[in-house]
Amino acid sequence: MQPLEQVQREFFRALLLPLRGSSREVTELATSSEGHAEEFFEIADAIIKPGMHLSSAERLELYHRQYWFRILDSLAEDFPLLRRMCGEPVFWDLIEAYLLSRPSRSFTLRHLGEGFAEFLDTSPLLNDQQQLWFGSIARMEYAYMESFEALQSAVPEPDDLQDGVIELQHHVRLLRLPVPADLCREWPDFSSAADCEIQEVWIAVWRELSGRSLQVRVDPAEAVILQKLQNGIKLAVLFDELPDPQPSAGDITRWFAAWQSHGWLGVQGKQGKDELDASIGWQGLDRMSSQAVRME
Repeated sequence: MQPLEQVQREFFRALLLPLRGSSREVTELATSSEGHAEEFFEIADAIIKPGMHLSSAERLELYHRQYWFRILDSLAEDFPLLRRMCGEPVFWDLIEAYLLSRPSRSFTLRHLGEGFAEFLDTSPLLNDQQQLWFGSIARMEYAYMESFEALQSAVPEPDDLQDGVIELQHHVRLLRLPVPADLCREWPDFSSAADCEIQEVWIAVWRELSGRSLQVRVDPAEAVILQKLQNGIKLAVLFDELPDPQPSAGDITRWFAAWQSHGWLGVQGKQGKDELDASIGWQGLDRMSSQAVRME
């Protein structure tokens, strides 16, 4: 009898094998007549007993199918804008290739897409233009995931602003993108990119009191100052050295007011309250998908 740990390792190894045969027909993946590799059947015979109505491979297939259905659905839900820009066939080809090259490494599905942007940057399934845009879109959308679960530090009081070390809240994500991917939210499809000027942009993603994440484009000079805040700094020192070209006093006043109104500033070392404002209303999505069909 194999040790339990070895059985678990073999079981997980089987789950990571590609989805095949009739299992693909109930997903958005391209259909294929290719069956399971011999490795799948060898693992099934080694760790699973056949039942009265199902063979060892068929029993393993039930788990294999559910694993893939769940991670495919989860990743697709995390990147709705990327899905629209890619189009269905390309999007699902990319998801499958990514999951085969980089299986889940976390106990939570929330982290499933953490390497998706880097994968898209160099994917042979995309041309140079698509790599730039799709990688940027994925970074933007994954920042929403990071923002959602990040910690909250205390909101600065007047005394904190004068004497405390002020930091950028952990739920604020600063993104430096090679293309203006934020514009894609207004596009029906990716064809609009052909008429769009290629320029680097800075995007900030943060979590509001409703629990939803929002985004806004920030000025490059503003982004430099916000980067200083990421490590924590006293306000008396923050504006000592300004980036070139130097922003005006009016710009700095306007930016600082926006940071406070957005709730971007925190006090380093002081834990805040992760309270949601129920009056704003939750507009997220929480869904578990489950499908099962007999293997043929």
